Formats: sequence, structure tokens, C-alpha cells
Amino acid sequence: MREPLPSSGRLPAHLKVKHGPVDLLGRFFLWADTAARDRGVTLSFGTLQELIDANRSNSDSWRPLVPIFDEKLGGVTPETAFVLIGRNKLGEIVATQAARFYDWPSTCLKEEASSMRMFYADPEAALARGDRCEVATPVAETITGRVVYSGGVWFRPDFRGRDLATILPRISRAYAFTRWNSNFTIGVMADAVVAGGVAERVGYANLVHSCIELVASPLGQIRLALGWMQPDELLADLAAIMDRANVPVAGAGRIAENVPH
Repeated sequence: MREPLPSSGRLPAHLKVKHGPVDLLGRFFLWADTAARDRGVTLSFGTLQELIDANRSNSDSWRPLVPIFDEKLGGVTPETAFVLIGRNKLGEIVATQAARFYDWPSTCLKEEASSMRMFYADPEAALARGDRCEVATPVAETITGRVVYSGGVWFRPDFRGRDLATILPRISRAYAFTRWNSNFTIGVMADAVVAGGVAERVGYANLVHSCIELVASPLGQIRLALGWMQPDELLADLAAIMDRANVPVAGAGRIAENVPH
């Protein structure tokens, strides 16, 4: 059954902690929602179509999305993805983040990416027109099982420099983990983005530079770095963020009660 994606109220009230430590995840979601609001951004769930529409409306500052989040091209469904939307006080979309779930019990990232099955509902048609993905790291052969792709990241230019890259990707990874009990979370970043220091702020535990070459409509050709982490690394990263933000453990049980589980 499709989970409802309400857009009103504080985001943590709509997050269910199904897997993982309720205390840590509950405190993190409340901190992250407040931290985004302190930066002028109110977070809510959105739809895949809202993500696509926002991408098309902001082509001057956002390259086309990979087909992963396109229901028609990529075969994604609301049951296998979610979208976070950040709005300013005028209700304008100023930030996005999304995640898609894959179940690969007998295959791996390298096979799914190189075959284009990861990207397209009709991979044969994509290959026939010249789309391709070359993955040049053996790590991709070990990424298997329940895998979450975290992407669809965009911040409107006037909202960059507010450290939102520290907040939204972590919400996406944490919520995807607690919803789908993921074995791996992965993300890709253009080489220029990595060079700009975004990879460090996003917080992937592992990163291989310039190991993916992707040709995909309508994105075009691009070289990418691969970031990934497993649940223990994901939770350790959230705990470190809580420590740096000085979020007290005292009262954590009460805070966690605000997150349905």
C-alpha cells in the first residue's frame, strides 16, 4: 500500500521509524527539521512529478534529472521512492532531495548500471539509442541487496551557502534506511561538485572519484564519483552530527515519541 505523503505540519510528525535506533533517528529528524527552518527552509514530502516540474523550471541552475526519478522513463513508483521538498516563506521551492529503493538480491550495482536497468524501464531501447553507463570500480560489484539511491539534489542559488547539503542528504539517507532497511545507500556526484567540497558536507563514508561515465537521455554525457555507505556507517555519521550539534541525549525518549514508529 502506498504511504501517504502529507505536506502540512512538521516533517518529523510524518516520519515512521520502522528500522534502526528510534532514539537516535528521532532526535536526528527533529534536529534536521529545525536546522532547515533556521536556514529559511520548510521541509515536506512532495511527489515525483513535483520534482520533475521543479527541475524543468530551474534549468538555468539545475541539469536535467537522471531517468531514475521519472515514472515514465525510469519505471519508478511512489512505493519505491520519496521526494523531499524545501520551500521558502513565500512557498517557493528552493531545495529538493529524493531517494529510490532497489531490491537486488542476486545482482549488483555494476550489473544494474551497465545494463541500464537501474535507469530505464526500457533499458534495451536506451542501449539501442546509444545511452550507456561504464562503472570502473570493483566496489560496484559488492553493492547488492536492498540498495537506496539518494539523489535529485538541488538548492536554488540564493539558498546555497547555508549548509543545507549537510542536512537534506542525511534526512534522505536516514529515512530511506528506516523505511526500507537498506543494506547500502549510494549517491553520485559530478566531478566538479566533488571538487567544490560538497562531497565532504554530504557525508558519504566512502567515495571513489571519477569512476562512472554515464550517457543518459536527457542528461547527456557526464563523469561521476560514487559515494556509498552501509547502515553502521550511516548511523555513526548521524551520531557524530548529533554530537557536533550538541543535541542532548537526555529526554531523547520523549523526543522519539514524537516520531511515529
